[in-house]
Amino acid sequence: MFRRTTVVPWAIFIFVAVMTVVGIRLYAGHPEFTSLNAVEKVKNQPSALYARLLIHYDKPPIFEEEYDMQDVNGESTFSYRIRSYNGKQITIRPPQATAITDVSFFFGKLVQDGVWDLMDKPPRGNTNVHYTVYVKQVADFKQGDRTIVFTDPHYWATTAGRQYSIDLRKTNPNDLLKLSSTQLADPHYQQIVNDFLAFGPPAFRAKVAQVRASVLAGTAK
Repeated sequence: MFRRTTVVPWAIFIFVAVMTVVGIRLYAGHPEFTSLNAVEKVKNQPSALYARLLIHYDKPPIFEEEYDMQDVNGESTFSYRIRSYNGKQITIRPPQATAITDVSFFFGKLVQDGVWDLMDKPPRGNTNVHYTVYVKQVADFKQGDRTIVFTDPHYWATTAGRQYSIDLRKTNPNDLLKLSSTQLADPHYQQIVNDFLAFGPPAFRAKVAQVRASVLAGTAK
């Protein structure tokens, strides 16, 4: 036979358990409850942006330059690295207080300037300098990335010619001089490179220019 001191706690426990189940069933489909779950899901989903420009030089004095930016869950960090042919390497990072949302705005400009539409290009123009652009975005539990390799963005933006094509199934042999063509010049290559070169607060860009000049002059320490 159960004592009162045993029955009362068990009764309370059972009552609380039953009311919890009833409450969940009553409110789980309520719009406010659903909205709260959606907000919590958005709040907890990962968000990350990555952008990098690597410039490689076939001839001294500069061997390589790299602009590296990332924004993870709303916090931005970025750096510039330069390496000379004599092995000297210098990395510049801004004070943390100045690197809060810079990269998210920068990434938005890359997208606006068509970074996702760029494609690899064969060596043309000044082939002694090689550009590699890398971008990656993580959002809504999905991710996408792209790597583009090309030379001389100015050439591809202004000088690239036209590409001609012939479809013998549709072309009259008498009209071979009237070929369809596609313009190859694309200003986005130059715009994307310029975006990287112009990135950062004035103090950061000034330091980059100073270090780069010292490497070119052979006075880097």
